[in-house]
Amino acid sequence: MAIREPNGRWKVAKLPSGDWHPEEIKAAVRMLGSTLYALSRDAGLPEHACRSALRRSHFDGEFAIAEFLGVSPRQVWPSRYRADGSRIPAIRYRPLITTDQMISPDQPERHRQNAAAV
Repeated sequence: MAIREPNGRWKVAKLPSGDWHPEEIKAAVRMLGSTLYALSRDAGLPEHACRSALRRSHFDGEFAIAEFLGVSPRQVWPSRYRADGSRIPAIRYRPLITTDQMISPDQPERHRQNAAAV
């Protein structure tokens, strides 16, 4: 369970990566009297921003949570930062498009049609 020590430091369970466990983050936010939804709303972010930051990289959500807890985002999610303190960019996976799936300019656009429409 997340425990705030008298010196202001948090004592929490950590994942093997060194990150705070997501449930510990939620518990710490609740102990200080707020919710992830409220943090997102108060920071002017989409309502899912802080919730998403628990599981994957979401810079604004991470910053809102860390600021509320009084720590740096690097303390909460060390696996998302390099040793020099710079942030590791989030990897966004995009589906690969093969050349067979591409529409060339001389071909009409392909639309799904049932047999009766042809």
